[in-house]
This record gives sequence, C-alpha cells and structure tokens, in this order.
Amino acid sequence: MTSEPFATDSTPSLAPLTGDLDALAARLGVKSVLVMRSDPASMVVAATAGEATKHYTVGAAGQKALASDDRVPLYCERVVDSDDTLYVKDSRADETFAGNEDETEFGLSNYLGMAVHDSTGRVVGTVCVLDDSAREYSDEERAELAAVRKKVEDIVARDGDALG
Repeated sequence: MTSEPFATDSTPSLAPLTGDLDALAARLGVKSVLVMRSDPASMVVAATAGEATKHYTVGAAGQKALASDDRVPLYCERVVDSDDTLYVKDSRADETFAGNEDETEFGLSNYLGMAVHDSTGRVVGTVCVLDDSAREYSDEERAELAAVRKKVEDIVARDGDALG
C-alpha cells in the first residue's frame, strides 16, 4: 500500500470542498491550492491541497506586513487589502513581492489569488494557487479558481465561522 505524498485538509465546514481543491491542483498542475482566513495580523490556512500541504497546514499562519516598511507583504494580504485579484508571474522579478515568505521559505514564486467575501460583502479571506515556476493562467483556469471561490463564499454565507 502506498501513501499519499500529501494530505488535503480543511476546517470542518470546508470539508465538502476538499475534492474540488484536489481536482483544481491537479488540473492546474500547481504546488498549492489554499483557502485562507484573514485575521487582523495574519493570514491563516483554512483549507490546503496539493504537494505543498506539508508547508501549509490548516491553522498555520503567516504574519502580515501591515504598515511595516521592512517586511514584504504576503500575497494574500494584498488581495484582502485591495479586494482585487492578484497575479504574480514570478515574485523573484517583482518589485513588490521579491523576497516574500512563500518564495523564500517554500520556493513558491508564482501566485494567483482572489478575495473571499462574507454575506455582507466584507473580504474575509482568499482562495489562491501557488507554484514554483513562472507561469500564466488561462481565462478557463482563472474561471475554475473563481468557481471554487464561489463555493467557499456560499459556505461562508451559511456559516460565518467556516474559515476557522
């Protein structure tokens, strides 16, 4: 019997989406698919899929840069702050994100993320994909990520504590 090289995981409320997260990671060929919760000072993993689950475990948190000039912002932090989709082809060549935590600690320099909203429209987190090589995402791939975001938002609308 062989064991899985990684383990998809989530908060209990997001458990129905683990198959979707696995499928998205496989179809896009990315190292990580995450659902993140935004706390005042950190971004916290609420669901994780893909090879990088060994780095991104449910409950793991990355400290936000906030207003600090000596810290590189987290990708997801920027999505939450702007309420805009963020695409970073290669953080190593990006003025804003070069040297960010995901790149330096885990080698993940490619990012695509979208804001997750609660039932009132407030940004409460993100859904995102990360990879270790510079790459583009087609309109179809972006639509697949948006579809997962919609499913997360539907769950959050029913359960305000779904992201943990």
